[in-house]
Amino acid sequence: MSALVALLGGLGLFLLGTWLMTEGLKLAAGGALRAILETWTRSPLRGLLAGFFITAVVRSSSAVTVAAIGFVNAGLLSLTQAVWVVFGTNVGTTTTAWLVAFVGIRFDIAALALPLLGLGMLLRLAAGTRQRAAGIGQALAGFGCFFLGIDILQGGFADLAPRIAELGLPESGPVAILGFVGLGVLLTVATQSSSAAIAIALTASAGGAVPLEMAAAAVIGTNIGTTSTALLAALGATPPARRVATAHIAFNLLTGIAALALLPGLLALSRWIPAALGAGQDMPTVLAVFHTLFNLLGVLLIWPIAGWLIRWLSRLYTSPEETLGRPQYLDATLLSVPELAAKGLEREVARMLELAAASAAACITPTPGATPTPGEQIRAVTRLGQEVRGFLAQLNSQQLPDAVAAALPHLLRAVQHAETVTALAERLGGRQAEPARLGAAAEWAELRMQALEALTPVTADEAAVAAQAEAAYQAVKNALLAAAARGRTPVAALDAALLQAQAMRRIAAAVLKGRRRLRAARPGAVDETPAGPHTTDAAEEALHDRLPAGMSRPG
Repeated sequence: MSALVALLGGLGLFLLGTWLMTEGLKLAAGGALRAILETWTRSPLRGLLAGFFITAVVRSSSAVTVAAIGFVNAGLLSLTQAVWVVFGTNVGTTTTAWLVAFVGIRFDIAALALPLLGLGMLLRLAAGTRQRAAGIGQALAGFGCFFLGIDILQGGFADLAPRIAELGLPESGPVAILGFVGLGVLLTVATQSSSAAIAIALTASAGGAVPLEMAAAAVIGTNIGTTSTALLAALGATPPARRVATAHIAFNLLTGIAALALLPGLLALSRWIPAALGAGQDMPTVLAVFHTLFNLLGVLLIWPIAGWLIRWLSRLYTSPEETLGRPQYLDATLLSVPELAAKGLEREVARMLELAAASAAACITPTPGATPTPGEQIRAVTRLGQEVRGFLAQLNSQQLPDAVAAALPHLLRAVQHAETVTALAERLGGRQAEPARLGAAAEWAELRMQALEALTPVTADEAAVAAQAEAAYQAVKNALLAAAARGRTPVAALDAALLQAQAMRRIAAAVLKGRRRLRAARPGAVDETPAGPHTTDAAEEALHDRLPAGMSRPG
């Protein structure tokens, strides 16, 4: 019983130390880890190294994986970048095994752990409001708990080893190996920490409680067990998060299967490497080498199929906004023929503009249960805007014929008009029809009708529609001002109503301007866009960037 109590207490100290180290190092690092994720992931190798480095520093692959998923959701990392960071976190977890093997077991831990614990807490208390110093102190205290937990675990397993031997459990064979793999999985799931499960396997082997081959099988199980965190993260998560989690599961399963298939050879190599380097052949060291070898093997196995895996993942868990926001006419192979690339770009921008118009129409006349929802359409326009800008930048980086070079500014303006439409529609969609409530019902209905007319894909006379929309807006504004003059309308309600009417007018105007820009981008077209001091294109295009929460003041 005392051995079991020691194991439980040692595990608790180990987990507490790991948590203190992780949180303390993240606090001490400040924005450095975020900067690494944003700037060090430009290629697969750099993403792999970033994942390894950050995991080695913060001592938690789960924390790095969650951060990578968050960056994907925010659009700061692509799926490819996040996947390679996650692969790197798996290699980064091997540093825990090295800490346990070389520091936790070979040295007098009490002489190291207790001073670290005391010094760390003194620094944490003395730091006051200095976050970096407080984080360093917390991390030092965490290292103290970490090593103290290993010491107690090692002693507990040394006491438990004779009793385990008396049970007569099988020490070799496929059934025993699979049993210890399952034990590693269960330990990782129970503790939600592969580091803790690896520490248990290494200290058990050092205490003589578990043979080397079985301990190695348990270490494989810890790698497979970490997929439970990814599975939990994938439940109810966004499509990008589920794709990253699936990549994590695929990598760990592939690595685990390869390690099991090559177990005798990997163990022989794991014995030879430390012996050749003069590091000894004690079981914890051999297991640390083994853990590193099979994770590196996983990277080598996944590398040639990573492109296919990422393409397959990109088609999984697609949401309506992703389906709508995926380009249909942008083909990188056309970049070598600028005229064809420009034609594809024009068709994509036209699709983007009409999708923006459809989202605005859905916000003006909401239909409960409609699929896709206005929000999904708006987010799809945002995604398309990013794709179009990227393609446009690639096209613009080469020598272009005059006609193509002249068309690109018009296409960019059309993209900006589409984004203006969705920015206004998003703010309009959650509001009530204030003008109708304040005594301008007939005028508001006319403005809505004219705006919807402008949003239809085919408009017979755009100039007439624009003029009618402007007249309807002026009628709404005059009716509201007349109601306010009679003292019946609170100022706040009047302001909200005018903002709604202005948004409706600007939505109609932006769609019509976007269509004119598209026509102007075609070869031989006459530029219909207005010129002179009354041109409002620039203001309209940047409207979604300028508007505060309550939109802008009506003009």
